[in-house]
Amino acid sequence: MSQSRVLKSKKNILFGVIYQVITVLANFIVRTVFIKTLSSEYLGINGLYSNILSVLSLAELGIGSAIVYSMYKPLKENDIDKLIKINYFYKKIYSFIGICVLILGISIIPFLNIIVNVQEDMSNIVLYYVLFLLNTVASYFLIYKTSIVTADQNEYILKIVNSISIIVRAGLQILSLIFFKNYLIYLIIQLLVSILTNYINSKIAENKYPYIKEKRELDKKEKKSIFQNVKSMFLYQVGGVILNNTDNIIISIICGTALVGLYSNYFMIISAIETTIAILFTAINSSIGNYNTEKDAESQYQLFKVLNMIATWIYGFSSICFCILFQDFIQLWAGKDYLLEYSVVLISAVNFYIRGMLYPIWCFRNTTDLFKRTKNIMLVAAVLNIIFSVILGKIWGIFGILLATALARICSNVWYEPKILFKDFFNKDVKKYFLNNIKEFIILIIIFVLVYTISLTVNLDNKYIQLFIKLIICIIIPNIIMFVKFYKTKEFKYLASKLLKDKFNNLKFKIR
Repeated sequence: MSQSRVLKSKKNILFGVIYQVITVLANFIVRTVFIKTLSSEYLGINGLYSNILSVLSLAELGIGSAIVYSMYKPLKENDIDKLIKINYFYKKIYSFIGICVLILGISIIPFLNIIVNVQEDMSNIVLYYVLFLLNTVASYFLIYKTSIVTADQNEYILKIVNSISIIVRAGLQILSLIFFKNYLIYLIIQLLVSILTNYINSKIAENKYPYIKEKRELDKKEKKSIFQNVKSMFLYQVGGVILNNTDNIIISIICGTALVGLYSNYFMIISAIETTIAILFTAINSSIGNYNTEKDAESQYQLFKVLNMIATWIYGFSSICFCILFQDFIQLWAGKDYLLEYSVVLISAVNFYIRGMLYPIWCFRNTTDLFKRTKNIMLVAAVLNIIFSVILGKIWGIFGILLATALARICSNVWYEPKILFKDFFNKDVKKYFLNNIKEFIILIIIFVLVYTISLTVNLDNKYIQLFIKLIICIIIPNIIMFVKFYKTKEFKYLASKLLKDKFNNLKFKIR
């Protein structure tokens, strides 16, 4: 790995973490004020509409990943002409997508009375939805310009702008909630700040890469090749978005929109932690993409093993923290009325862990052509999730709906994607990987039982001190066990040597 690539990766991770910390704190403060000033029905609508637009939105449906993937080689070769053509091609794609999302979004309006299940009379339900829709659609006509910034590993520049944007938006929304207690003003602020942020980021991209303003057409052969990548990633990601964002819609229909509001508090925290951890993986995606073009299959496999160890440790530790601390935290923060059953906490932690263990797989899939071979599996998972959710949701309510998500993943991409990666890319038997992951999950359950048993002994009158002591227990015990378990492995020794010596001049694996 070249020094410049390493430096950019470090900057992306650093500013990515800073951005995520700001995002988490800002969203937490805004959510706290939201809970105190508006009813849980509004909280439910906020979570529900976010999920509806996530299902309709194509911003994260693999188009961006395909853009970045197609830019790796021309950036490396400084092929400006190719970059101009690719960028212009995606401009037209994104404009078309924006119009499609707008039309699809409008077509949902007649069905809102079925999807939104509230007790409180709300006359502006359609207007709220339209503001959410405009916020989503507006980004498509500018966001394509920033893809080259990401592909060139300069995403940290965008993170700086986005961090400032988050602070400004949060400040304005808090003031609007305190002084006006008006959800409509809250949404208008969200829309205006989002448009301004996208505009500023697009201008930064134009200033750094001025040639992206030019218009040149790709030839038919190149368009066909890129379109195949877009199609493959699109099919995969559309399934992923449906899988990850239909739970709230189904919860709203079966259990009520107010319950979506309660669950959204839990989901906000889980999502914030997951996104923060994912920064580590997404920040090195471009580096892995370049690395895969330079190294042999064995070196690539060793890199995967290191990433898998990191995922096991971090996501395992975080899952235990969720299970032990969630209920105490929600009660102190929002109150007893916002608590859900403990079974919901457990299944949410399981879903979080399953997604986390797939990140090493996704890093290699997104930076190779393997996404072409796994393009349909997430659609299968999405269909299974909807079927399981309807059945189990009617039996067990919100727990059944979340359990359905875990089952859908286990029956699809949890086994299929590693199988393809190991067979077609590493040229290895995947059985060892599956057995190792099963073993790690069993060990995680044992650690959880141990920590949970110890935490039950902590019962103080001061609930803040009680939560703090439980947090200390969660930090110490799981990480000591993880350290003892991993510190003799080749992957840990390699990672420790790199972190301690800070020598990332070359990503050469000498572990065999």
